[in-house]
Amino acid sequence: MAPLSDDALQRLLRTDPARGWRSFIDQYTPLILGLIRRAGVHDRDEMMEVYVLLCEQLSARGFERLRSQHAARGSIGGWLAVVARHAVVDWVRSQKGRRRLFRAVQELSPFERRVFELYYWQEHSPSAIAEAMACELGGEPDLPRVFAALEAVDAVLTDRHRAELLTTAARGRVPSPIDESDEPSRVADPATDPETAARVAQLNVRFEHALASLPAEDAAIIRLKFIGGLSNGDVERALGICELTSKRLQAILASLRASLERLGVGGGDVAFGGRLSLDRSEP
Repeated sequence: MAPLSDDALQRLLRTDPARGWRSFIDQYTPLILGLIRRAGVHDRDEMMEVYVLLCEQLSARGFERLRSQHAARGSIGGWLAVVARHAVVDWVRSQKGRRRLFRAVQELSPFERRVFELYYWQEHSPSAIAEAMACELGGEPDLPRVFAALEAVDAVLTDRHRAELLTTAARGRVPSPIDESDEPSRVADPATDPETAARVAQLNVRFEHALASLPAEDAAIIRLKFIGGLSNGDVERALGICELTSKRLQAILASLRASLERLGVGGGDVAFGGRLSLDRSEP
């Protein structure tokens, strides 16, 4: 869909707020993330935390700030540069902490624990994780299995876990290993190996094709939840969804898996579903 002009977007926000907000999210999310990065927040999880904060501010009171943005004050893109800087200033970082492997994650399978490490500690993308795990375990990259592992990890993470992951991100870069003996064999960043990086890039292309086959909102849910690492509640707030249910996530992931398999990505008998969770609080 062609980008909307500022006037057209504001008219849409007035006449159909839900549709206007989703058009804004689709059109301006890449710019907002870039502005947050340029404001000094480079860690992925912290960037997404600021992004959600900014979305909550812009959508408050019926998208009042967006609807009141006047052309005399410049374009929406230029105005967002100021808003993003303010959002970064408003976001107070917590005290530096040390990464640890949560007990709930320790109880997962070795594959799922390693995916947790690569995703949350080493900040690899799902495609890079699939390639890294293929190199470590042998076989072909299995992106659906990586998503299934991320789903299993998500099911055991509480709000308290997520908060700790955010506060330790970009601060103590060397995590505590699962076992002291496994540190020498830790997976290297695929980007440091040109051949591996090329395979990851090819896998990313297929992943993007699979995402393109999904409805726009479903693709946005996948990006924010599994690429951005947002919780279900944060995805709901960012996209203006009333409730992101387990049933809907299962359906989206099943469609994604089918698309990936048509493109020759995937393998094994690992299926999505069964352990999806909504946001939970640790007692």
